[in-house]
Amino acid sequence: MVKVRLVTAGVERLPAGTAEQLRTFCDFEAKRCETPEALLATFPDAEVLWMFGPNLCLKPEALEKMPNVKALFRSGSGLDALPCAWAKAHGIGVYNTPESIAESVAEHAVALLISYIRQIPQYNARAKAGYEWGKVEGMDWHISHRTLGLVGYGNIARRVEKMMSGFDVKCLHYDPFVPDSLPLEEVLAKSDYVSVHCPLTPDTKGLINAERLALMKRNAILVNTSRGPVVDEEALADALDAGILGGAAIDVMVDEPPAVNSRLLQHPKCVVTPHVAAFSCDFEKNFFAYSVEKIRQICG
Repeated sequence: MVKVRLVTAGVERLPAGTAEQLRTFCDFEAKRCETPEALLATFPDAEVLWMFGPNLCLKPEALEKMPNVKALFRSGSGLDALPCAWAKAHGIGVYNTPESIAESVAEHAVALLISYIRQIPQYNARAKAGYEWGKVEGMDWHISHRTLGLVGYGNIARRVEKMMSGFDVKCLHYDPFVPDSLPLEEVLAKSDYVSVHCPLTPDTKGLINAERLALMKRNAILVNTSRGPVVDEEALADALDAGILGGAAIDVMVDEPPAVNSRLLQHPKCVVTPHVAAFSCDFEKNFFAYSVEKIRQICG
């Protein structure tokens, strides 16, 4: 059977019965490896390497000394943590399970957008601070009959579009891999709200920069639940300061956790959540169910 090795944690981290299920179709072992050296010492003959969370050990300097490896698998969305270019050059498959968290991330993106439009975090803070009851400030937006631009048009973005359809929101999308997409500049210029859902790649790093932020409507709101480096944080903070944008709501940042004096973390026009979009009470069930099925497919 194919030798599958989980390098993020021991078997005790998995839901009950998961290891037993895996062992019905593969040779499965699990142990946390915190360095490339630990990986080499622990699983030198691995064929499929499985991880989730931060990549501590799946580095080229270790992988090049593991001749049996044929696949790298990261549970969840995003492959930026893995050495994809190296793997491609060496004929090693790279896999993930974005569908396992797509619904939760879409819900969070929609929640961030609606909560900012309706100023829910701001009014919650004011009410608890003894703010004058019934006094209205900052209600500068409306949800229905507006235009939402989606940057990236994969599983998550399509769910966002479906969820927002009940508000009679018009959705535009930019995705270089989708034939009917609009140019990014057109999506940004025409949208009242923009939600970012593209993966982090060399091509998308800094995709939302000062030049592109300047194209957006002056009261637009930017939501980011993809990866922090897709958005130029200093440019975003500058745009908020200058009134180029009306606000931002983000779940991801370049540095996580960010410095306490981070401009976006402290900015009154930016709502921040700590990279929790994927999590819900169904997270554990979906995360590992999809992982087991993906490993089954990899093992053939």
